[in-house]
Amino acid sequence: MPSHAAFRSTRFALGLVAALALAACGGGGGDDEDHAHEDHDIDTAGRLAIAENGSPTLRLHDLDSANVVASFTLANSPSAVYASPGGRYALALQRTQDTTQIVDGGIWQEDHGDHDHDYKQDPRLLALRVDGPQPTHYDDRAGQAALFMDGRAATAQNASALLLTDASIGAGQVAATLPLTAPMHGFAEPNGEHLVTSALVAGATAPTQVEIYRRQGSAYSVVQRLDALCPGMHGSYTQAQTTIAGCSDGALLVRPAAGGNFAATRVTTPSGISTIAGHPALARFVGIGNSGTPSTTRFYDIDPATDAATAIAIAGWGEGRLRRAHGFDRTGRTLFVLDDQGTLYALQREAGAWTTRVTVPGAVPSMPAAAPFPAFAANGARDEVYLSDPNGRQLLVLDTGQLQIKQRVALGFTPSYLAWLGIAR
Repeated sequence: MPSHAAFRSTRFALGLVAALALAACGGGGGDDEDHAHEDHDIDTAGRLAIAENGSPTLRLHDLDSANVVASFTLANSPSAVYASPGGRYALALQRTQDTTQIVDGGIWQEDHGDHDHDYKQDPRLLALRVDGPQPTHYDDRAGQAALFMDGRAATAQNASALLLTDASIGAGQVAATLPLTAPMHGFAEPNGEHLVTSALVAGATAPTQVEIYRRQGSAYSVVQRLDALCPGMHGSYTQAQTTIAGCSDGALLVRPAAGGNFAATRVTTPSGISTIAGHPALARFVGIGNSGTPSTTRFYDIDPATDAATAIAIAGWGEGRLRRAHGFDRTGRTLFVLDDQGTLYALQREAGAWTTRVTVPGAVPSMPAAAPFPAFAANGARDEVYLSDPNGRQLLVLDTGQLQIKQRVALGFTPSYLAWLGIAR
């Protein structure tokens, strides 16, 4: 591990390069300007935001220097930590306290017209706080993200959705807001200029339908409510204009139709789906849900091109095994799944089917019996995935090219949530 002195030297050098490059952007021309533009790229692995369990502390680990470069005391212990759509900011949701705080990770990229300009600075806690009753689901799609507030029935606070972008966060505001008419545990999925949200049937306490809204500046106008029912609606993802939601008997696929409207298609599965895994580079979805006695996690490949679902058989996944964490690598080629015994599985889709490429028993030697369970975060600039080990108070670094654990990093505290921040390559 580099010394603190070595880190300070590295940070100073990077800051100096950025300063010189910024000066070059302001004037000059010819060969000098072209040469200066070559220095706008920063070779950085990014930073990892790690929340400490039961504590308001959020640490920023610099993956280039292997040092904690900043530690922030939030108002409350986070209920989740997510990266902003552009990867610059960490959003620390505090569900029961009705607020979300935001940390600038200090690494970002700007489009300067004839070149992209990279920056690396010290992290900082923003003054901007996003308030609302019970912020819960966060869905990041194609440069914009929706934060869904469940609302609270006991105090007659309705659900709502907020649209966020890196630009809006940098300007100290949300990009758009959508107030809903009832409290519900639901979702909002950005789908181009539209927002697909969960919706309640009159008199129901849980959502079973979806509504479509079109953005108009900083607000939304309703387009339609779809008649199709999705009992037990939970979990969602959007890829290539298809939004999918999990149902107790399968999934609901929602996509644009003629005349500016949307249409829904039902896909049935032998057991329910409550989590949807997806990746922008993967033209299909993975539905995940528990069923049976003993309760067992089941996996389904869902193809939006054929509206068909096929069971995924993970080699060695027996009855009674439960998923505790999952995540794709940056390319969307490999899906990692961790079970309740600490065994790690690496799945890849080959020859039209998902194949279990690697199994690592004891990847997490001592699995927690209750939350916080291990969490995944994929590096967008390197072929690495990170997996927290709460009981081991450590971080596992997975090489996604070799499909193996290449390092275990002692943290000195119990980690709960992870988010990778940086410039995706």
